Amino acid sequence: MKSLSRAIAVVATVVATVTGCGGSGSDDESRPGAATHSSTVKPAGGDTITADGFSYTVPEDWKESPQSTLLSLAFDSEPTKGFRSSVNVVSDDTIVGYHSEKLEKAVKKVLNNIKASDVTIRDRTEIDGEEAVHSAAVMDMNGNKYRIEQFGVEHDGRGYFVTVSFHPSIPEPERDEVSESILTTWKWDS
Repeated sequence: MKSLSRAIAVVATVVATVTGCGGSGSDDESRPGAATHSSTVKPAGGDTITADGFSYTVPEDWKESPQSTLLSLAFDSEPTKGFRSSVNVVSDDTIVGYHSEKLEKAVKKVLNNIKASDVTIRDRTEIDGEEAVHSAAVMDMNGNKYRIEQFGVEHDGRGYFVTVSFHPSIPEPERDEVSESILTTWKWDS
């Protein structure tokens, strides 16, 4: 559990630093149990990001960022109210072997422990054929709030967290559409 806490905390810190969090606010929308993966969303049409073991495509106007602690990081080049939406991927092998219900409980506990708010476990989705646990939360980094849609998945004995971050004013349907447009393009190397 310590490694899982560390991985999520690292993601929160790096995202807040890289994206230049700005603004505050909340989105009172809540659709517990809403599916995030549907065939009606158009796949992202921007650059394809290739990393160790996988690739995915980001929306147009999003750019890959050089980084050192993450497997992958890309962000929107057009900020919303000073906040750049982003997607990042970290490897966390402490989740390998967790069944989905146990991972959902662990993720919720970790997010609550790092003082995230509005922590929600959402319907599971698929990332290139692998079941992914989906959580959502509001993060607060030094008074700057942002929303995350986070997906925990295991593939070929390796664990990953894919986190898509948004300005808090972005409504859930738009967050779902952007997240799904990225996940629907995901390809595992093996």
